[in-house]
Amino acid sequence: MNKKDLEPIKSQQLNLNLFELDPLLDKNYSNTLEIYDLAGKFLYGKLNKYLSSASAEETEFTRITNYKDMELRVSVTAANIERVKGGTKQRVFVFPGAREEIIEDVLRKLATERRAEAYEATTGTNAGTKFVGIAFTLYEIYEELKRVGKSYSYAEIKEALHIMNRSILSIQSMDKSIDLSAPFFPLMAIADRGNKKETRSFVCFHPMVTNVILTSSFRRYNYAKALEFNRHFTRLTYKRLCHRWIQASPGKPYTILLSTLISAMKDPYQNTYQDKALFKGVMEDLVKEDVLERYEMTPKKEGKKIIDWRFELYASNTFAKQVAANNKVANTIQGSSSDPEEYAVPRIQQSEDEIYF
Repeated sequence: MNKKDLEPIKSQQLNLNLFELDPLLDKNYSNTLEIYDLAGKFLYGKLNKYLSSASAEETEFTRITNYKDMELRVSVTAANIERVKGGTKQRVFVFPGAREEIIEDVLRKLATERRAEAYEATTGTNAGTKFVGIAFTLYEIYEELKRVGKSYSYAEIKEALHIMNRSILSIQSMDKSIDLSAPFFPLMAIADRGNKKETRSFVCFHPMVTNVILTSSFRRYNYAKALEFNRHFTRLTYKRLCHRWIQASPGKPYTILLSTLISAMKDPYQNTYQDKALFKGVMEDLVKEDVLERYEMTPKKEGKKIIDWRFELYASNTFAKQVAANNKVANTIQGSSSDPEEYAVPRIQQSEDEIYF
């Protein structure tokens, strides 16, 4: 698919306006996306980052996770790219990892700054499919990464974009109400120039991202804080809390099972205690960064055998105030949205004390 196959959709401008944030007042904020940001789409293990040869099974990973009342199957197929190692060109299989996740977050941040446009494919197998796209330069990504404390070279940024363009993400619900499969960036164009500041580029986001934006199924969150976390699973957990913990208040715990976190984000360790230690570290990170006031862990048993762990999270005053502000924004968006809310964020309501996500 080429950009010439896309036709702008002016009727979706209201939805894109709702996705926008004030570039000055909200410079550290972006939007989390319903379902899309709650599914573990990235592989963080360095061992599997580049594969010079692999079987079909080794070039795809699948996670089964739950979202509200739906069971989701999330599959990612590795990109096949050419890279230079030791002066020799080599084709390798690559799964999107932390670098690709961060660069996608940066592009979505740029999309909140009155930059995104809606399109509809007019030809081929994608005819009729809607996409949200954004034009940018590599320099803009580089500078935004630097602003939020991250550092990737132009070559690393370009490689990440190519990986996202060639790696396929499939999200399917077991009841078949959701069935979307496409590259993370179905369309990408990079006009290389000698001056990197002028290297114009364009991408379209995954159809799930488009659906979420055009149905206003997103919530504001502190994007700069998310990128401060060095531990990848802390960043993912923080995003989930920002999106799902809409009743955060001091003294009212939010309950999360360790098994739920594992199934959503990673392959389990053979020893449950390793995962327990990992996510205990995640919660310590969140306490240190004033997201949680404290947390408690209790074992879930069958007889004398521990089969799971229950985390009870207590919000800090800072995080509770942020969630309250985000709720006001979310309810304003839902009140202004002109489209059916297929996967929309619900208006804020009272919820039970114990919540599993």
